[in-house]
Amino acid sequence: MKHKPLPVIVFLTLMLSSLLAGRHSYCTAKEELTADLNQALALIVKEKTRPIVTQDTIKVYKQLRKTSGGKVLIAVSDERFCRYLKNKRLKESAFLTFDVVDNQYTGHATDEPAICSDTLIVTDPALQETLALKGYTRLSAAAIFCLSDQRLSAGLMVAAFLWGIFVWLYIRRKKEEVKMQVESIGFGGLVYSETDNRFYNASHDLIHFTPMQEQLIRMFWNAPSHALTKEEICTALWPKKDDANDTLYTLIRRVKPIIESHTNLRIVADRGKSYSLEIKEQEN
Repeated sequence: MKHKPLPVIVFLTLMLSSLLAGRHSYCTAKEELTADLNQALALIVKEKTRPIVTQDTIKVYKQLRKTSGGKVLIAVSDERFCRYLKNKRLKESAFLTFDVVDNQYTGHATDEPAICSDTLIVTDPALQETLALKGYTRLSAAAIFCLSDQRLSAGLMVAAFLWGIFVWLYIRRKKEEVKMQVESIGFGGLVYSETDNRFYNASHDLIHFTPMQEQLIRMFWNAPSHALTKEEICTALWPKKDDANDTLYTLIRRVKPIIESHTNLRIVADRGKSYSLEIKEQEN
């Protein structure tokens, strides 16, 4: 893959899309649960077969509010409210809270991690009270996540991981191809890759040359018998310089230790007239 950032961009795009899809499904599930609480609360108010809260409960509520000097919430586990809920998971943990709407009413809410319905203001003629009712269900974020439809999110995440595996296998195969190609063009532990036009050692580690050094080694590599005259080198590397002998000597002196430390080759001078790249003689 020539465009290296592209695989990463595709992977990150798939992962981000998966997270956004998961969040959207989570929020949708939460809205559906809230709607279920709203419709159940509306049905029990509409039923009017018996009061939701008794007169005695209201008296206790007012007394508690008076003695505590603050906000009081009383939770009521109402069988009718749970029966009207469509989601079975809500029925296990749903409850009602109420507040008396008078001059001390400021709105009510619970600090528990729960989903709540809208506040429904109801006036009960029999009780001669106006009540603020609210439905709740105790569900953790994990439980809501399990109730949401995460198929799209999971599909995108699987696609991201499959893409990552594909890219990894592709890069690995390309490296193997380069390795095989490099191994097929070797001389004295110096190997040349036609794929990236670079020199490697026998262990396939890149040998770092300066641009001028690499140009000289490439000339040796392409020359018949890997030998070059001084004139050939000077003409190719310094065509506008009248006398490049000292420059050539310096270049040869600096490239020699790099070649000898990374390969089984050496640069040999022939009476100062030519240079050749030769395999070192094995010491007994």
